[in-house]
Amino acid sequence: MLAPQLIGRLLPEILSNTNIKSLLTECDLHGPAHCALIPFYHCLHTPGGPLKYSLEGHQFAVFDFRLTSDYRYIVSISNKFIMWDVSTSDMTRDVNPALEGIMQRLCLSPDNRYAAAYTNYNEVVLLNCLTSEFIVLAKVLEENENVVGVFLLNALLFIYGDQSWCSYDFRGNLQQKYVSNEDTNWKILDMYFNAADDYRVVFWSGNLDDGRLKLRSVLEGEGCESISFFNAFVVSATGVKLYSCIDDDNVCIAEYNCGKSARIWTKAKCLQMPEEGCKDTLLQLKLSDEEDALLGTLANGFIVWTFNENECNNVINVRLPHGVRNISTKMTRSNSCMLSGNKDYIVAGVRRNLYIWSFKNGELVKVLDAHFGRIISLEALTVGHWNSAITSSIDRSVKIWNINNIFEQVHSIDRHELQIDSISICERAGIAVTVTRGCVGVWDILLGKLISQLADSPLGAIVTHALATPDGKYIACAESGNVIIWNRLTEQVIYKESQPGIVQLTFFNDGRKFFVISAPQMSSCETTGRVSGTCITRNVPSGEKSHTIEFSFRHTPGCAFKEAVVTSDEANIVILVADKGHREALCAYNIETGELASRVPLRYSGVKDVMFLVAMPNRASQVAMIDPEKAMLVDIRLKKITKTIPKWGGMCTKDGRYGLYAPTRGGLELIELKKGNCVQTFIPKVAEGVFSVICMFNKTDEYVLYYHSGKKTVRVFRRSDAELIANYRVQTELSAIESTHDGKAIVLGTVDGCLSVLAIADPAKENMKQFLETLPSRDQHWKEKHEKKRGSQRFRAAIMATKLCVKMSSHDSTNEDGLVNEKLIETC
Repeated sequence: MLAPQLIGRLLPEILSNTNIKSLLTECDLHGPAHCALIPFYHCLHTPGGPLKYSLEGHQFAVFDFRLTSDYRYIVSISNKFIMWDVSTSDMTRDVNPALEGIMQRLCLSPDNRYAAAYTNYNEVVLLNCLTSEFIVLAKVLEENENVVGVFLLNALLFIYGDQSWCSYDFRGNLQQKYVSNEDTNWKILDMYFNAADDYRVVFWSGNLDDGRLKLRSVLEGEGCESISFFNAFVVSATGVKLYSCIDDDNVCIAEYNCGKSARIWTKAKCLQMPEEGCKDTLLQLKLSDEEDALLGTLANGFIVWTFNENECNNVINVRLPHGVRNISTKMTRSNSCMLSGNKDYIVAGVRRNLYIWSFKNGELVKVLDAHFGRIISLEALTVGHWNSAITSSIDRSVKIWNINNIFEQVHSIDRHELQIDSISICERAGIAVTVTRGCVGVWDILLGKLISQLADSPLGAIVTHALATPDGKYIACAESGNVIIWNRLTEQVIYKESQPGIVQLTFFNDGRKFFVISAPQMSSCETTGRVSGTCITRNVPSGEKSHTIEFSFRHTPGCAFKEAVVTSDEANIVILVADKGHREALCAYNIETGELASRVPLRYSGVKDVMFLVAMPNRASQVAMIDPEKAMLVDIRLKKITKTIPKWGGMCTKDGRYGLYAPTRGGLELIELKKGNCVQTFIPKVAEGVFSVICMFNKTDEYVLYYHSGKKTVRVFRRSDAELIANYRVQTELSAIESTHDGKAIVLGTVDGCLSVLAIADPAKENMKQFLETLPSRDQHWKEKHEKKRGSQRFRAAIMATKLCVKMSSHDSTNEDGLVNEKLIETC
C-alpha cells in the first residue's frame, strides 16, 4: 500500500517538483496492482514541517506520559502502558493490565525501572518496565477514601488519599500505613518523597474556590515548620526552593529557601507580576528542567520568569487569542507552557492547538493545528540536539514536535473539529454531506474542500441526522430537537419545526419526501419497557406535513432505536412495534396515507434479539429481521415468517440474491440467500480477537468492502473472483463509510473529522487509469476550472438570495412562523 500513501501525502508538492509529479504518475499507473484504493486528493500529512513523530497505539485518551531521566523513552498511559523509543518512535513495551478504569497520574521511579499509576476505580498498578510484569493493588486505603496520587522511589511505592497514605514494596506487600495529623478540614493534595521518613505534604481545603494551600515537611521523622500560600506553587527538584503566591490577590510570587539544618522556610525574594497579569488568577506554576525559568499559567495567557545566577533578569507575559482560555482541571493543575532550547520561543498547548510566541516581544508567531482532540499534557525535550515539544491528547496519540521547523510550510487538510458520524453523497452536485455533533458539513468530493458548515444555532448545536436530496439543492437535518430544511446554495434555513427526540430521518420518493421518527422518552427511560414513538412524513422543500403515525416500541436502555424501513416498491413504512403485553410485531403503514396496512405478530422465540430491519430489494412484501446469528424473512402480505437464513449479517446485493457474513471474531463470507449456503470465502475464519467490523457492497455490487477496527484497514475484494485488490490503512479510526453511486470510489469519515475519497482503481478496468488522470488534483488546469465553477455557483446563489430578500420586502412572503413561503422557495 505504498502508492496510496505516497499519493495522499505528496500531492501538494507536484506543482513545485517535477520529480515528485513523475513519481506520483507512476504510482497512479502501477500502484493499483498492489493496492487499488487511490486517494482523490491530499488527505494524509505531508512529510516535513514541525511534526516529527506521531505515536499511536492507545485505544483511549492518553491522560499522562513521562520521559525517562535519560530522555531515551516515553512512557504513556490510558487503559494500558506503552513505552516508546524517542529517537526512532518504535514501540518497545505494550502492557495491558486489563483494568476496568482509565489510569491517571503516571509516576516513574528515579532509576526508571518501575512505573505506577492509579485508576478512577481506586486501583493502583505497578509495572516493571524491564520485564513487563505488573501488580494491581485494590482497596489500599481506608473505606470511602479515594486514591489521590502515587509516588515511586527505587524500592518503595507510596499511595496517598485525602487523609492517609501507605507504602508497599515492589512485590505488593504492605510496609506501613500513615494517617495525617492535620485538621480534617485540610485534605492531602500532593506528596513528594525522598525516603519513607523524608517527605513533603501539600494540603488544601477541598474547595476549588478556596485558594489556600499549606506545605508541611518531615525530615528524618521530625516535622518542620509549615508554610502557607495561595493558588499555585512549585518546589525545586532538591526540595530547598519553593515558589508560590504570598496572597490571594496574585500581586507577586515569593521565593522561599529551606536549609536542611534550619528546617525553616525563609522568604528570599519576591518576583513581581507584570501589570497586565497581576489581576488574573494564577492557575499553575512550573519550573523548567534546568530550573532556570519559572512558568506560570493564567486564565488567558502565560507568564515566564527567567533566572540568571539565581536572579530574575526577565519577565514576559503572553496572551492567548480572544475567546481562548486556559482551564483548571484540578487544583494547581492547568495547561502548561515551555521554553524552546535557545529560549527564543514560548510554546503552549491549549485546546487542540499549539501556540508559539516570540520570547523577545511576546508576539504570537504561529498557531499549529496539533491534535483533533484536547491536549492534556505538554513537556519539553530540549536536550542536546533535541529542540522539541511532546504533547498527549484525548485523540489517543502522543506527538513530538520539532520547534526548529515551526515555520516550514504545512499543507493543511480540511476537517471538522468533531468526528464524522454519517455521510450522504450527492454525485449530481459533486458533494458529500457529513454529520458531526456540532454541525452539518458540505464537502466537494473531487477537491476534498469543506465548502460550508451549517448550524442553525452556532453555539451549542446538537446535530444527529442529515441527508441531502439527490440533486443536492436541499439538506434535511435534525438539530437540537428541531427538523430543519436548508437551501444548500444560499445556506439559509427555509423550514424549521420542533420535534424533540429524533431517532431517524429517511428520504423516499427520490428525495421529494422524508419521514422523521422521534421518541422523546428514550433518553429518560432507565428500564426496559414500552416507549411511544411518532413518525411524521413531510414534503421537500416546503416541510408540509403529509400524515402522522403514532406507535409504541420496546426499548432497552443502552440500545439504539431499531430504524424503520421503506419497502422496495416504496408503498409501505415497516416499523417494529410493541403492544401492551410487550409482544413485538411488524407493522406496515401506507406511505402515502399513514394507515395501517398490515400487522404481523412475532411469536418466534428469537425475535427479541433483533438488531435492525432490512427491506428486501427483490420482493416488496418481504422484510428481514437481523440478529447476531441469523436473519428471519417476514412476509407482510402473508403475515408470517417465511424463512430463516443462518449467519447473514443484513448486507445484500441490489437483486437480493447474495449477502455477507462477517462475525466480529474474524472472517468474511459471501452467502447465497435463497438456500443460505456459503458461495465464496473472502477472509477465512481466523482468531483475530473480537473487534468491530464494517462490511458492505459498493453501490454497483462489484466489490465487497471490509473495515477491521483492530488493524484499522479497509480491504476491498472483487466479488466475481474473491480476489483482494486493496488493503488500505486509514490514518485513524473509521467512523463512517459510503460508496459513490457509480461504484468508482468510496468515501471515508474518520474520528479526526477528515473526509477521504478513494478511487477503486481495479487493475482489471483500463478506464480507471484515465479516470485518475482527470482528477483535479492531477490536472491543475482542470482544478482551476472546477474551483471557478464552484465559485460561480456560490455567486449565483448569493444573487438569488438577494432577489429573495427584495421579494420578501415587497410581498407577504412569510408564513406564521416567519419563514419563507413555498412560492419563493421555488423561485430560489
